[in-house]
Amino acid sequence: MKLPAMLASTAAGLLLAGFAVAQGPATPPATDATLLGRHTMTGEVTSVTPDKGRLLVKTAEGRMLLHFPSAALQNVKKGDSVTVELALKDNGPAPKTK
Repeated sequence: MKLPAMLASTAAGLLLAGFAVAQGPATPPATDATLLGRHTMTGEVTSVTPDKGRLLVKTAEGRMLLHFPSAALQNVKKGDSVTVELALKDNGPAPKTK
């Protein structure tokens, strides 16, 4: 599997898994029916910090700072072309804090 395809798959999986984890066990994981939209962008890696799990990508839409598990970034290098897929799910009002 080519690196851009692998990164796109990883990003999508992490994003969807992040929805489920962030909401706790009482909320079912996001499905295509609950997502408000998806957006796919291709861009260039301008900075990568594998030990911190940070990836900075420049796309036609702008720059994005993304976070991944460190292991997912071990083979990513500055200048690589990557594809990122994002999805949005409305979780309702944020919980009130004291």
